[in-house]
Amino acid sequence: MDILIAGVSARAMVESAVRSGLNHRIVAADYFGDFDLGLLCAHRSVKKSLSLAYDPHHLITASLDLTWDSLIYTANLENYPAVIETMAGTKPILGNSPAALVSVRDPAKFFEFLSQSGIPGPRITFNSTSIIRNSPTRWLRKPLRSGGGHGIAAHLPGDRLEPGFFLQEYLDGLPCSAVFAADGWDACLLGISEQLIGRTEFGVDGFRYCGSILGAMGAGRGEWSGLVKSMQQVVGAITREFHLVGINGIDFILKDETVYPLEVNPRYTASMELVERAYGLNIFKTHLEACQGRLSDFDLLSNPDGGCFGKAILFASRDLIFRDPRCWFDRGVRDLPLEGECIAQGKPICTVFSQGHSRSECVDRLTHTAADIELTCLHATTPI
Repeated sequence: MDILIAGVSARAMVESAVRSGLNHRIVAADYFGDFDLGLLCAHRSVKKSLSLAYDPHHLITASLDLTWDSLIYTANLENYPAVIETMAGTKPILGNSPAALVSVRDPAKFFEFLSQSGIPGPRITFNSTSIIRNSPTRWLRKPLRSGGGHGIAAHLPGDRLEPGFFLQEYLDGLPCSAVFAADGWDACLLGISEQLIGRTEFGVDGFRYCGSILGAMGAGRGEWSGLVKSMQQVVGAITREFHLVGINGIDFILKDETVYPLEVNPRYTASMELVERAYGLNIFKTHLEACQGRLSDFDLLSNPDGGCFGKAILFASRDLIFRDPRCWFDRGVRDLPLEGECIAQGKPICTVFSQGHSRSECVDRLTHTAADIELTCLHATTPI
């Protein structure tokens, strides 16, 4: 079977597919057309092949020049079910259906379900006039088509709420995510990670996502066990309500050992690479099997503690030119620009990885590698 993997960035899922050893021919359509994607499969890029700015509809155009039988989508196509439907045509979609996406990505439906199920969650509102001016509650403005923290900002009473946004109560806790496989009725929890948000050392601020640290969280085994069991219950309930299939992610806030779900990402997510590195699972194979109704027997609590695994997306602090992608690839860096490619300030450069005994060791190694890459690029940019 020939499978198209399509989304803003396809490299990670494609790499998992190639590593799976399954007898499928993989092709890809994404925005970046990274150096390392070219090492993996035939692909078309909105940026390089079509010379266009990113628009999910342009992925349809990019896919027309590729031969394939079935579709797997990645971020941020979960926000554009009509694009998925058009791209697939009469061909099978390996993942959640467009109808399931419409349902689970609707904040009103999602948070109403949490409330009715007794699962704690932040308050939301679609009407800014309902906010009491002297209330101690802090609010965030979030886009309905959310992803990666884009467009999220603090909202004050009296601020105008633009169309396409809603308000969500701000919870002061640890931003986290979990990944799971689902068969439409049951779910298997595959990993839990801390999210790196707004880290200036990786070139972002505010609420922008820039990486993950995966590993046992909490002060002791009991706390970790409690978190895992809570997440197993949450993802199981969400799977049954929205009939999710394949691999999925969920963002949540961990506050006082309580899980507060924020949103479901019903497709491949950034932290899944860390699950592969930490636990030896193949996400692509797990996804196909779950879509066919077969869940992994993986047990997160039975997995021995192997330390922490980290990844960070490095964003450019200023305009630069990227050099020596093959060298960085051999050093384990991924999502690499082409030789001599110009990266504008604020745009993503590449993805770096680390492993360590602790969260702090992981972050330190990510920071060191990121600084090394940007310094090398800046030297390449400076005229001699």
